[in-house]
Amino acid sequence: MMLKSAIQLAEKLADVSGKIICQSFRQPYLQTETKSNEVSSIVTIADQKAESAMVELISLEAPQDGIIREEGDNISSESGLYWVLDPIDGTAAFTKGLPIFGTLIGLVDLNKNTTILGIVNQPILKERWLGVTEEVTRLNHQPLINVYAKETNNKLQDACLTSTTPLMFITERQKAIATQLQQICKRTAFGGDCYNYVSLASGWSAMPMVILESDLKYYDFCALIPIIEGTGGVITDWQGQSLNATSTEILAASNPVLHQQALAVISG
Repeated sequence: MMLKSAIQLAEKLADVSGKIICQSFRQPYLQTETKSNEVSSIVTIADQKAESAMVELISLEAPQDGIIREEGDNISSESGLYWVLDPIDGTAAFTKGLPIFGTLIGLVDLNKNTTILGIVNQPILKERWLGVTEEVTRLNHQPLINVYAKETNNKLQDACLTSTTPLMFITERQKAIATQLQQICKRTAFGGDCYNYVSLASGWSAMPMVILESDLKYYDFCALIPIIEGTGGVITDWQGQSLNATSTEILAASNPVLHQQALAVISG
């Protein structure tokens, strides 16, 4: 019953934020600003309004739960559960009028480091992914099939390596690892934000995918964990460990075989 109620609330959060985002999409002279100390990080009035609406709804329907959010102050939890919110993941695409962004909504038990559910909502294209731990991921309520999930003979040379931007690799170590994987994989593609992950989960790509990213925050990937895992993909940190609230380096792959090969490159 708790899970059913949580899913219902998550769907409501996607609905209320989606309405606000649709009203602002492709609107000229939309109010924007660059976050302090983050040269490439843009925030719009749509981000702020969508997040505020979700926070207000959680405070009404689940006041015992905490909130980890991108645009405002976090709220502590009495239940041990936290909603992890990113109102617009892919704000750069949003500000350019490109519908390759999404609202990320995760629910976690921080004490157990367990992600209970995750939603990626794309309100313009009316696409909504729902991942629930140990269940099959759904897109618009239909089960997803990742055609690459059970492949056992994939090689990195056959994969597409994807990262949102090369600028996210900050340290010399990160740059070296990214460069090495770029030289091995068949294709390298930049851009996409959360859409890279839902494409991997959905099996949409023309070849199996490996996603390598760094300098991320919890709200950037929390909701993606059950979505990827619910289609047989793998998502961990760069050491192959389960992701948590302090993780910043993310490695995802269409199947365990590719994931292990990428880990071998990372570890040297």
